[in-house]
Amino acid sequence: MHIIISVAALDAVTDDALRPMLAPYRETMDLAVIFIVQPGDTLDTLHQARGWPFEHWEFILHHTTGWFECVFVLSQDGAGHAVLIPNEPTTDTDLLHLCYAHAVPAVAVDAESG
Repeated sequence: MHIIISVAALDAVTDDALRPMLAPYRETMDLAVIFIVQPGDTLDTLHQARGWPFEHWEFILHHTTGWFECVFVLSQDGAGHAVLIPNEPTTDTDLLHLCYAHAVPAVAVDAESG
């Protein structure tokens, strides 16, 4: 699990598919923690890292760049988590099933970045 808690860590991400998705978080890093799922991470791993179960999301977007973006608002001040999940065969099948069952296309978001 790659966890981003600062603008410096956000700017250090070099993956071209992730950078457009991460850009909007640059202005809200004081409220956001970003979790990037890695091969071998599971729902349980994600729960442990976040301290919250993977439920009650605000939305899940399916980006054309091969990623799911799951956003969780945790408090009334807008603080929350963003979980980025690669749509790849190495990704935990339980995570992928949840994403496919609940995601909406991120067409407008992806069109702006591309």
